[in-house]
Amino acid sequence: MLKITPIPILQDNYVWLAQHQGKTLIVDPGEAEPVIAYLKQHNLTPDYMFITHKHWDHVTGIAAIKAAYPECVVYATGHHDIPCCEVALMGGERFELMGLTWDVWHTPGHTLDHIVFHTQGQDDNGINFNHLFSGDNIFACGCGRMFEGTAEQFHDSLQRIVSLPATTKIYCTHEYTQANINFALHVEPNNTYTLHRQDVSSEQRANGLPTVPTTVGDELKSNPFVRCNAPDVVRAAEHFSGKVLGKPEEVFAVIRKMKDTF
Repeated sequence: MLKITPIPILQDNYVWLAQHQGKTLIVDPGEAEPVIAYLKQHNLTPDYMFITHKHWDHVTGIAAIKAAYPECVVYATGHHDIPCCEVALMGGERFELMGLTWDVWHTPGHTLDHIVFHTQGQDDNGINFNHLFSGDNIFACGCGRMFEGTAEQFHDSLQRIVSLPATTKIYCTHEYTQANINFALHVEPNNTYTLHRQDVSSEQRANGLPTVPTTVGDELKSNPFVRCNAPDVVRAAEHFSGKVLGKPEEVFAVIRKMKDTF
């Protein structure tokens, strides 16, 4: 059975560690020490690393982990020079790893080099699963800052992500959920599902639990960045911009600007 574990690092990042058929995968190691400590504690040897994009809090730990485990193969975005990269990915690739089929998508928006990793299949009980390692593109009730590229690119990338089945689990890399929910309720104050998520996430954090992974279904119901046709989201964007917005990507651009200054 595929097991996916969050390893907290830095202030609010998660490194994801996946285990399947005796193989171990590390996703976006922004810091090495907590990851290596977890590996040693659980007597694990990493076989692979996946890197979604170039930012320091996703790549800083690569070299030290690679030094400690030289056989660990680094799969990374090929749109940027990633440390220790051995398999450069541009998006559109499909490959077998850990007994799983992986699809790589190029999803520019947060950065131009951003990729995501998707796998689907059936578990040992015959239950279908969908998992997406999303880096910093989509978060629980939010999305990453738009450092590079265009609003149209980012909007298209997010729409592609939420075109996956509603049960798809999204493994993002930051614990931003509560702040994101506060902004989402600023945009859609009457969204009852977002209010429900606020209660759930508050309880999770009070108990020291992560609020992620999220799911595509959760995001379609409450994430304003993928709800750019929802009347309250459009209304909030038009009020902020002072003009009529005719396209979802225009609404997205304004909502992203609102969040930057929220």
